[in-house]
Amino acid sequence: MSQVSPSVKAFDAIVSGTLTKFIACSDKIGGDVKTQVAMVKAGFAAQRDFLVKVSNCKEPSKDVLQNLLKSTADKISDIQNFREKNRSSVFFNHLSAISESISALGWVTVSPTPGPYIREMSDAGQFFANRVLKDFKEKDPVHADWVKTWLGTLTELQAYVKEYYTTGIQWNKKGVDVSTLGGKPSTASAGGAPPPPGAPPSVPITSSGSSGGPAAAKSALFSDLNKGEGVTQSLKKVSDDMKTHKNPALRSAAPQSSKSSPSPSPAAGSAAKSDSKQQTAKPPRCVLEGKKWVVEYQQGNKNIVIQDTEMKQTVYIYKCDNSTVQVKGKVNAITIDSCKKTALVFDEAISAVDFVNCQSVQAQVINKVPTISIEKTDGCMVYLSKQSLQTQIVSAKSSEMNVLIPDSSGDFKEFPIPEQFRTSWNGKQLVTEMTDLKVG
Repeated sequence: MSQVSPSVKAFDAIVSGTLTKFIACSDKIGGDVKTQVAMVKAGFAAQRDFLVKVSNCKEPSKDVLQNLLKSTADKISDIQNFREKNRSSVFFNHLSAISESISALGWVTVSPTPGPYIREMSDAGQFFANRVLKDFKEKDPVHADWVKTWLGTLTELQAYVKEYYTTGIQWNKKGVDVSTLGGKPSTASAGGAPPPPGAPPSVPITSSGSSGGPAAAKSALFSDLNKGEGVTQSLKKVSDDMKTHKNPALRSAAPQSSKSSPSPSPAAGSAAKSDSKQQTAKPPRCVLEGKKWVVEYQQGNKNIVIQDTEMKQTVYIYKCDNSTVQVKGKVNAITIDSCKKTALVFDEAISAVDFVNCQSVQAQVINKVPTISIEKTDGCMVYLSKQSLQTQIVSAKSSEMNVLIPDSSGDFKEFPIPEQFRTSWNGKQLVTEMTDLKVG
């Protein structure tokens, strides 16, 4: 009979403490949030079962270890797939905050420093967590508590791992064989780490079709889009094998010693396959759902035009490839999520334009937009108008970002957004400044 080790008791304290409060907040919110968080609870239960085996058993073979991790991996995959199947949910930001950060449970595959990996996953969900706070801060305080308790759970999990598994999972050398504890593990294959994705296309988008707004301004975008490889020749190139968030091979799923980067969650392979199947199976759409325009799964469509818009409406562009979207009129906000080689031309956005998880994308504002956010995106060109020179651009975990500013002659001058920074200690605090960049 297995014993409850101090490490398992400490894990139970997290579950019975902050995680239980988080679940209670989720039950109050109800709907899709309650359903997804029930999966989160099951994921923590599966991890506890694994940790009990770790504390009482000898290290198993690699194949057996993969099977032991399969239960947690399946729960992570279920949570992520639930978000994908409920993109029209009113709680989409809640679902995304969990989906983006639940891979923190994959710390059990990371060595030699699993703690920072949990922090990395927590940061990945912060973008959507902040949106939850923004949308509900004046409506219902339970949503703020929901964010606080979830991030608190991940913070406590990181501290727990740092204390008990500083360099990774440590099996009990004097323990029993894992097959004697709770029966033999499933012989079903858990799957290995997913292969690294291919390099993003170097040829930028081309476009055709009518434009809404000043023809001269929009022609600048489409002219550059037709330059072929010349449009990206001044960008700073970083190969994909150097980007840890794009190359899972740098984060080996097996608990091997590596200093390059922590590994992804055990569910990364199955989640990636699921995403691929969903993308190929779903038909393209361009519809108005309530107050949200949804444009998704468009392939090679250069003539997508959204018109008859209203200021209270938002536009959500998802998993489009080699397409061009024009948004006429004034809308509240525009989000471009998981798109490749896609161009956006819009008249005006009251709140913001957000790029998330994109590759080789471009956008041009004809009138105004106060904020442009670029998150986990590689290759982004933003054309500002003379009216939008006060636009603030916020970027995180992104590369190859360039802003094009119009001059007095109507031509555009290109400026790169800094990607490299230098930090030093001045005796009192850390001081960070960007490194020098030369514009050719």
